[in-house]
Amino acid sequence: MTRSKTAKAVSPPALTPDDETNNRLFFRLFQASNIYERQAQRELNFSAIQGAVLGALSREPVDGIGFSDLVEYLVVSRQNLDGVLKRLEKLDYVERVENPANRRVKMVRLTKAGARAWEALFEASLRFYRQGTEGVSLEEKAAFVETLGRIGRAMRGIRLEPAPKRKPSSK
Repeated sequence: MTRSKTAKAVSPPALTPDDETNNRLFFRLFQASNIYERQAQRELNFSAIQGAVLGALSREPVDGIGFSDLVEYLVVSRQNLDGVLKRLEKLDYVERVENPANRRVKMVRLTKAGARAWEALFEASLRFYRQGTEGVSLEEKAAFVETLGRIGRAMRGIRLEPAPKRKPSSK
């Protein structure tokens, strides 16, 4: 007897209205993130992460930010940030330098070209954001920022217990 390698349709568990809303919320966040990334690349000629790196570094233009601190601030992996920094270094937008207070710590900072690129990107980003939130009131945006912050803080604390093992069907 041969077994089909095609998966059977799985019946999802019955969802409460709260579960259904949570499912839709996280799917919309996923979609919005992907749309943002695609549109940022097309309209601004920067990936969202490249823009976030330049924006973060613009807050500390002289000394820069420690690599590990930048990883934590942007909530990205070290490998992902390293790849982004390599691309930005090739464009001469950022540089990695030794921290004078601790030679083991690498600091990342904007170059002059990077500061100019950030200024242009920031101006274009403001226009981009205005169009992206057209029709959304200031109050709605402020409430959404607060809500996303609360969701982000809650997600940092998620520790799922292992799911109970399912009993094999007797079919």
